[in-house]
Amino acid sequence: MTAACTLREARTTDLDALVDLLGLLFTLEADFAVDARRQRDGLLQMLEGAKNRLVLVATIPGEGAGVVVGMATAQVVISTAEGGPALLVEDVVVRPESRGQGIGRALLARIEAWGLRLGATRLQLLADKGNAPSHAFYRACGFTPTNLVCLRRTLP
Repeated sequence: MTAACTLREARTTDLDALVDLLGLLFTLEADFAVDARRQRDGLLQMLEGAKNRLVLVATIPGEGAGVVVGMATAQVVISTAEGGPALLVEDVVVRPESRGQGIGRALLARIEAWGLRLGATRLQLLADKGNAPSHAFYRACGFTPTNLVCLRRTLP
């Protein structure tokens, strides 16, 4: 990771930058649409301070608390298969000009450390089928494909 990059928990003052990052991410994902209002609402819920949710940002020096160049989120789920907590990792995104510097890997490592403190036994995530670079990145970070298929149903 670049020496000038700092990881920290996100704050509500980071919302605009986080919404922008989600816009970049959801442009790549066929199942989701960019909707700044919805993304802001979801982020606010994540930031409410519950102990079972984490929103991380990567910043580089700049005005105030720095310029947000990356983010990742995680939530605790309970695995009945493993009899304890697991982490659902989402929203891993780094600005294109900051990629290749280890920022994404550092965000995942921080999430893993958080999960270990909570007693989690695994990290799980979804990646868009057509996003080959993300698949290569996650494999390089130790993730492996499973035999499970993600299904979803939208509620009215």
